[in-house]
Amino acid sequence: MKYAYKGGRCRMARVKLEAGRGIASLSGRIGNLVFRTMADGQTYAQLAPVLVKRSGSVAQQQWRQGTFREAVAYGKAQQASAEGRAYYQPHVRPGSFGSVYSMALADYTKPPLVLAVEAEQYRGQGSVQLRIRAQDPFGVVAVRVQILNEAGQVLEEGTAEAVGDDWWHYVTGQAHPTGAARQLRAVAIDRPGNEGDYILNLG
Repeated sequence: MKYAYKGGRCRMARVKLEAGRGIASLSGRIGNLVFRTMADGQTYAQLAPVLVKRSGSVAQQQWRQGTFREAVAYGKAQQASAEGRAYYQPHVRPGSFGSVYSMALADYTKPPLVLAVEAEQYRGQGSVQLRIRAQDPFGVVAVRVQILNEAGQVLEEGTAEAVGDDWWHYVTGQAHPTGAARQLRAVAIDRPGNEGDYILNLG
């Protein structure tokens, strides 16, 4: 959240303190006034700055509102669908205030994560098994693997197979010229269609 000072500079008002009143100096804030005692013994007061919340640009607000509307529509659709209820109901904790709708809404707003890509032995050979670990609170439904060259062009692409405990396996389908395969890209996809990716540079 961003903040800004409201208004311009405040003029300082000089305050005269009488001797013998038991006050040697005055500093700090009282109400909306800030007091400062200078080296010459003079005390000054000024209005405290007012913080005003900025809610972001119009474009940012519209993007957030549009995303939330899409999430609400997705949540309602899953609640109304037998398939959607079957998918999200196991995530509703017994005795909680959760629902299929709220679970689907939460799922829509957060993409999955690819935590690791294990390919220590891979240098462009065919028939090499790659291991990908992907995670999402509501489940990853697919993992796509791409092999890229130095220019970022796709040399090979395929779908990994789920093997349990958040792990997925992909077996390379063909051999590539030495040094041609420079990166592995793993893309995890959840039920709403959110994507999270991980790029591994090959040595």
